[in-house]
Amino acid sequence: MVPRIIVLFLFILCVDFQLTAQEKIDSELNGQHDTGSKKPDTLIITSEPQNIAPESSFIRGYANSYLTDSKSVFINPFHWKPGQIVAAAAITSGTLTLIAWGDKPIQQFFYRNQSAFISNSSYYFFSPLGSGVISIPAMGVFFACGVIWKNKKAKETGLKGLESYVIAVVLTNVIKQVAHRHRPYQDDPPNPHAWDGPFSWGGDYGLFGYNSFPSGHSSAIFAVATVVGLEYWDTKWVPAVSFGIAGFTALYRLAVNDHWASDVLFGSALGFAVGSMVYFNANKKLQVIPVAPTGMGATLIYHF
Repeated sequence: MVPRIIVLFLFILCVDFQLTAQEKIDSELNGQHDTGSKKPDTLIITSEPQNIAPESSFIRGYANSYLTDSKSVFINPFHWKPGQIVAAAAITSGTLTLIAWGDKPIQQFFYRNQSAFISNSSYYFFSPLGSGVISIPAMGVFFACGVIWKNKKAKETGLKGLESYVIAVVLTNVIKQVAHRHRPYQDDPPNPHAWDGPFSWGGDYGLFGYNSFPSGHSSAIFAVATVVGLEYWDTKWVPAVSFGIAGFTALYRLAVNDHWASDVLFGSALGFAVGSMVYFNANKKLQVIPVAPTGMGATLIYHF
């Protein structure tokens, strides 16, 4: 059962979708008596002229965006601005510092403070959030609300949230299988410096058993939370709730002894980077145009 807080969160957003859509319809109806030469409003997310594909090609275009955005993961770093370079350097330095000196004492602190409440809340709530059991259906709810109430923002949130989740999960698992780092519970005593490296599949925990770095739950939930938070940045409580839930989900990976602190830090940063990239890339590609002056209905168009 989806936890009540998620149901309440999505319900409030859906009500907001409906109110926004109704306000737009009322506004358009009130303006029907204006001159016939006035063109219907067009909701465009980019001012740059581009070639566009019709609605029939939207699914194909959306599928292609997975490839183009995945490519951007490797290309964008070459075009980073100074602020982005500083942020990446800070995350890298923090990760290396934790690996060298911080992982072991942090792991011991959380291990000493384990409890039944932490285990249960992780099992029933935070772990399903990071694994996609809750977050993927939540993106489906966003898209469904957007379709029902013709809300552009909701539809794009569902589409971009799902895409960011998929890209973050794939990228994270590639890194996992290159690093092959041992999890805290896989050695006695726990050893934060146990890395088997590439081409070392196998061992006591199976073919893909040593896969601690980076945290997949952290990267996945931060990828989705970033899309939601950026999309609804003007509604202050939405990014606060989204990033708050993502942060607790990441911390719970330490609390249940599944990850080292460096795993969580790097995974969270990776998810945030992927979510941000997908959000800003999509703003140049997705377009929603009303099919009538009243705004009753909309057409999705994908920019190539």
